[in-house]
Amino acid sequence: MLTLVRRRGEHRTDPLLRVVFSLGNQDERSLLRERFREQVSGKLTVRLPGRERALRAELIAGRLIGLGAALGLHRDGAGSRATPEHLVDLYGPALQVLVSG
Repeated sequence: MLTLVRRRGEHRTDPLLRVVFSLGNQDERSLLRERFREQVSGKLTVRLPGRERALRAELIAGRLIGLGAALGLHRDGAGSRATPEHLVDLYGPALQVLVSG
């Protein structure tokens, strides 16, 4: 994670998101970002308590995207055999820190 954050800061790009946003032209990528902010990050931001709500909303969205990606990439892996409750028990505390502020 530290390497990804550092590379993003140094190169102003995220190696993982580069794959997602490499599809389509610039207008399509801009529209995708705008809609994501509008429909996900923006709505979450107004529901969070405390300080740095926008930053925390973006980080929460990123963690949830990461969870979805991990479960999708390892479709037949350990996550597929875990109950939703167990996934929440393991993954939830990291999200709760961001939700609570």
